[in-house]
Amino acid sequence: MEQLSSDLNLQALVQTPLVSIAPGDSFNNILQGLQKNQGAGLVVEEQGQFRGLITQREVIRALGKGYSPQEITAERIMLPSDYCLSLKDLDDLLGVLGRFRHLGVDALAVVNESQGVEGLLTRPALRERLRPADLLRIKRVAEVMVCDVATIAAEASLQEAVVLMSERGVTSLVVPEETSSGVLPRGIVTEKDIFEALHRQGGVLTGTVGSIMSQPVLTVKPDQSLWQVNHLLKEHQVRRVVVVDDDGQMVGIVTQSNLLAAIDITEAQGVIQVLTQELSKATAELHWQLSRQQAITAAITESEQRYNTLISHLPVALYRRDRARLWHFNYVSDQIYQLTGYFPQDLPDWRQIVPPPDLTLAEREIEQAIQQQRAYSTTYRIRHRDGCFRYLSDRGQFDPYSQMLHGVLVDVSDQKRTEERLKTSLEREMIVSTIIQDIRQSIRLEEILQRAVNSIQQLLLSDRVLIYRFLGDGSGIVAVEATTLPQYSILGQVIHDPCFTKETARRFLEGRTLSISDVNQAQLQDCYRELLTRLQVQANLVVPLLQGQHLWGLLIAHHCRSPRLWQREELFLLQRIAEPLTVALQQAEMYEALEQANTNLQEMVYIDSLTDIGNRRCFDELFLKEWRRCQREQKPLSLIMLDIDCFKAYNDHYGHLQGDEILKQVARILESHLQRAGDLATRFGGEEFALILPDTDQRGAIHIVEKIQGALAEANITHAKSTVGPKLTASFGIATTIPTLDHTPEMLLHLADQCLYEAKTHGRDRWVARELS
Repeated sequence: MEQLSSDLNLQALVQTPLVSIAPGDSFNNILQGLQKNQGAGLVVEEQGQFRGLITQREVIRALGKGYSPQEITAERIMLPSDYCLSLKDLDDLLGVLGRFRHLGVDALAVVNESQGVEGLLTRPALRERLRPADLLRIKRVAEVMVCDVATIAAEASLQEAVVLMSERGVTSLVVPEETSSGVLPRGIVTEKDIFEALHRQGGVLTGTVGSIMSQPVLTVKPDQSLWQVNHLLKEHQVRRVVVVDDDGQMVGIVTQSNLLAAIDITEAQGVIQVLTQELSKATAELHWQLSRQQAITAAITESEQRYNTLISHLPVALYRRDRARLWHFNYVSDQIYQLTGYFPQDLPDWRQIVPPPDLTLAEREIEQAIQQQRAYSTTYRIRHRDGCFRYLSDRGQFDPYSQMLHGVLVDVSDQKRTEERLKTSLEREMIVSTIIQDIRQSIRLEEILQRAVNSIQQLLLSDRVLIYRFLGDGSGIVAVEATTLPQYSILGQVIHDPCFTKETARRFLEGRTLSISDVNQAQLQDCYRELLTRLQVQANLVVPLLQGQHLWGLLIAHHCRSPRLWQREELFLLQRIAEPLTVALQQAEMYEALEQANTNLQEMVYIDSLTDIGNRRCFDELFLKEWRRCQREQKPLSLIMLDIDCFKAYNDHYGHLQGDEILKQVARILESHLQRAGDLATRFGGEEFALILPDTDQRGAIHIVEKIQGALAEANITHAKSTVGPKLTASFGIATTIPTLDHTPEMLLHLADQCLYEAKTHGRDRWVARELS
């Protein structure tokens, strides 16, 4: 993100010159100014200083609130003077993005130190330069779409449309079409469409929605990526698309604001970029390991070829033996002494020096070759006269005329040992490759660490392999382990090593390792020897696990049954495995940061930015969830809808800023009177709130409403323009039911809304309660 900030010059995105107007200018001047600025925004100036900002949205909302064009002036509908950025603010990209998100506008004025207007910075211009395509590709439409689509009939008037837009706080309305298969999107009307109609009609708003709506409607599916949606918006130069299912039925809507909300979490983008880089490194490492594996396989093949080439130059024993008595030699050359330690005349019965399992396999292979009339080749072990086992290659051919087997015996012990070493090396490389693959496929650190210690224990055949993670107080805990016997387990133990000092930590940070073959014979501090003895350790290997410049823990192999002379290859194996585990630790840390960023994003999606309680989306999802739960458990569910009485008059008299403060204060009162953990207070829209009360009957809901009424009265908020009284009051609609299959959540919501309407009709500052039956 720092690189992005340095590359993006925000001052270059500021639009100049601009048409501006004075605070007292009329409605027609506002229309003409916005048209000349191509809808980007209109700056209000007085004596060369910035006073406020007007966008198309303020015009539409003013008409929706019932203002006539003659009543509208720039000063009356403009956004306040804090809707701006200073030239210094343009140096902080994150701050600019955050201000756009906080104020919820598409344009901000840019002013100098003297409050003179330098130009206008718009959200589309900023978005065009950011181009965060990678993050848009990994997000789906279903994650950001608004499910509650504001709709309007084609026959409705344009005045009804602007009123609905103002009430719902939206910038577009979808015109639906009822069919036998469901609701299909027929057309769409936006603030821009209404504004252009208003301009064409000379400031008078006449006509129907169907006369100006755009059709056909651009649609997308819920599983499409936001990158595809962004491309579609740019291609057709529109700001919103309707989301439909496979049957074409309308299920939601996605706007450019939704896209910006998805990409404004720049911290998440930074984490993803870093994570992508780390995974690329891990992928490159895996490719390198696979190349090494192929090289080892090629070495084995080359070794076999070399063996075939050189066999004629190696000491071999020629033999001839009976077919009837397979292991009886009629003749054997003197080289047999080099192979077995016996001279030909002293050679015992072959079946006495070949282990029975090897003998059985060899007989089977030779008989099959004779039956198939081909040469045979088999390898088996013999016990040399010195007591050691050696591998012999037995190759020959059956002669049908003499009924004899003619062949040679070759000592291939060195070859077998080489193959075993190469096999072991290959297995070790495969373990490292597997761990790297685990890191690519899994983000669960504990699983990766457990697989690593299991693989090391099986390969080294050590009694215990563990990963020791340091704690904040200097001690450590055995995080994962693999053991041969249950009595060796120390999983979960917190261990304090009194001999572990800052100097010890420094050596491990430098990449040092520790190898002890015999705890009793090694030169160790008494405290460390006592610790190892208490843990049943007689030999151990230790390599550090680093997380950047931090010593995260230790990868340790213990031998408990006896001392053990560790091989250099075994220490190298632990070091090789520690490298990808370090990547896993860093990856786990980044994923944790990403999950936190996603959690913060989810909170932003469900929290109302003004009141800090649940928003409409939060209400829709949790109301449906609680409905289903109460339906399963057959428990009561109450829904309270409340509306602040005469709130428009309060806003007009005291101003929108004071009105916002009242909304915040009412939200705090509502939250303070929730009694159960499942109770939820949300801002339903404008000055309207909703309370979801699961496991609460009508009596309990009424009790809560009366307590809220008392709290509002105690707050003693002056409302000089209220038709109810001199203080701020609210009206309540209470609906209660035990959900059944015959009812729907919408029915309970409709009943609560009816009760609220009745309370307001009968004088406000009261509640009406009914049960859905």
